[in-house]
Amino acid sequence: MGMVLSAVGACLLFILKAVGILLLILLVLAALLLLCPFCADVCWQNDTLTVKAGALGITFPVFQYPKPEPPAQPEEPKGFTGRLKAKFRAWRAERKHKKAEKKAAQPAKPKAEKPPRKKAKLTLDVICTMLRGAGTLLRAVFGTIRFTKISVCLGVRGDDPAAAARNYGKLQAWLYPTLGVLDHCFFLEFDQLRVLPDFGSAQPTVQDRVSFRVSAQALFIVIAAVRVLYEFWRKKVLDIFI
Repeated sequence: MGMVLSAVGACLLFILKAVGILLLILLVLAALLLLCPFCADVCWQNDTLTVKAGALGITFPVFQYPKPEPPAQPEEPKGFTGRLKAKFRAWRAERKHKKAEKKAAQPAKPKAEKPPRKKAKLTLDVICTMLRGAGTLLRAVFGTIRFTKISVCLGVRGDDPAAAARNYGKLQAWLYPTLGVLDHCFFLEFDQLRVLPDFGSAQPTVQDRVSFRVSAQALFIVIAAVRVLYEFWRKKVLDIFI
């Protein structure tokens, strides 16, 4: 009997150790994920907006406007990998179709009526708490967001050279004060800032291009969000929305 108990105890101890190691690995991965700087590359060129997102400086295309036109005829899958992807897409489409048919065939279950829940009242103290929470989140976001690799090359044009010169003067009048205000709120790092008068209105000689990288660490934003949620729970602000 003693040997059986010792064997069971050893098994339980091994399971607890395995669970503890797994939890430790998950915590380390979560900490690395929060400390990992996420980034997005934004580029506007040739009247096309492209956004790439990723982490650790490695980005992948996620958005493009306007979207490229699809080919007139879908390309046939090539090679073993292409045929495998085509079979997988067909299997997923068939599975979704079967699920939709099964869901439509099932009779709708009557929902049990619940008495309406009384929500908390909106008071001055609740409004002040919400404003303080919004300010805390905004400070955390503004403090962690960084705009780097900013490259701006724009040509200022007009109907004639005189109009182009006037537009160039107007742009210079508000551009640098605006950049000063933005630099006070965000971290800005310019690689290039060129705003040139382009007198060739028929055939522009300056190619317009604006690109930058926006990055942030989620750790400080998550900490601020947790603090705000705790304050909302303590002041019973969440009862208004739940």
